[in-house]
Amino acid sequence: MDNVTRIGVSLEPDLLEKFDRSLEKKGYGSRSEGIRDLIRDALAEEEWKNPDQFMVGTITLMYDHETGSVKEKLTTIQHEKHDHVSTTIHIHLDHDRCMEILLVSGTLKELQDFSNELMSIKGVLRSKLTMASPASTHMHHIGPRHYK
Repeated sequence: MDNVTRIGVSLEPDLLEKFDRSLEKKGYGSRSEGIRDLIRDALAEEEWKNPDQFMVGTITLMYDHETGSVKEKLTTIQHEKHDHVSTTIHIHLDHDRCMEILLVSGTLKELQDFSNELMSIKGVLRSKLTMASPASTHMHHIGPRHYK
């Protein structure tokens, strides 16, 4: 590998055994790959503490299109937030349920508020906000109402 620094890590045998089992389940080729991902996740967590951080990502919604005026409400909110929505993908799952994926961008706070607003609509069954910071490409997922 070019341009890497090697470090040593001391761990208790039980902790290392659990870590190795976790890496094996996830298909990692080495401990180094797993440790790098843990560090990336920790850095992403720091970015998620800054409400003014510019983020890109997706909001994935599952909803029952037969419930009230859920389709109209979703469309209205998306039009109101058009500066945050790059595009949407609409998928028919069965006779009653649909999935919609919104590609979004904005500050962390704006997108969390947007996701919460969509989740609060009667008929929305599930909402998942997945974000990445373009500055670092760290990705992170937080479920509905997990954030304040």
